[in-house]
Parts: sequence; C-alpha cells; structure tokens
Amino acid sequence: MKEWTGVILRLKIPHSDNISLWDALGDQVKLREWELNGLPKDSLSKDNAIIVQNSRRWPLLIDPQNQANKWIRNTEKDNGLDIIKLTDRDFLRTLENAIRFGKPVLLENVGEKLDPALEPILLKQTFKQSGSTVIKVRQTNR
Repeated sequence: MKEWTGVILRLKIPHSDNISLWDALGDQVKLREWELNGLPKDSLSKDNAIIVQNSRRWPLLIDPQNQANKWIRNTEKDNGLDIIKLTDRDFLRTLENAIRFGKPVLLENVGEKLDPALEPILLKQTFKQSGSTVIKVRQTNR
C-alpha cells in the first residue's frame, strides 16, 4: 500500500486521502454477508477476504485462531464444502471428486511439506482434451 500510494503521489494522480484495498474493491453487501458468516470486523480481515475472493491462486491461510476456517466453512456450506486433511486415507479421492463436480474444498492442517499429487492442482496445470478442460491428478505412494 505504501508503494502504491507513493507511485500515485509521484505521478500526481488524483486520489482520495484514505487509500485502502477495501475502498477500491470492497462491497458493503458482500461484507455484511461475510460478517454474518464469521469474518471478524477488523480492516485486516476485510482486506484478506478480498484477496481470497479475488486471487487467481489458491490461498494459504495461516489461521491460529480458526477465524478464517470458520468463515470459509460458513460461506461455502451451501455449496457442498468438502473438508479434508492430508492424513485422511481418501483425501485424494475426495479432492478429485470435488474438482470433477465443481465443489469447494478446504484442506486443513497443511504442514511445510505437501503431497506431490497436489502439485498439478495447486499450480492449476489444466489442459484441453477433446474440447474439455482437464487436470491430471496422480496418486502417489505415501
């Protein structure tokens, strides 16, 4: 934000005094829904939620108080959220089915090392096959 503000000032671009991610991308109706789903009311949480919702990459949330976990669970429960851990015996099958049917997935308790089978998913390594967009997921020996 400091860099962004500095560039705006240096280029003499007209702007409001209080520049924030929320002011640029926020939506009051969406915010109210997020807060009802458990998102804390502080500005950092609002900005993080905007990043999660608008990011092209899958978010990694460090969430020691389980606030983001609660918010995601409540936000996605009506969409058939699957909650998995890398230690689940069938986590990869659950993940494959969620991808196949367009369901959201919350992968909990991720450590420093991930199963290599997740790499094509995390990197969104999709390709076209017979006119459909597909992704190859391979079972690894754990």
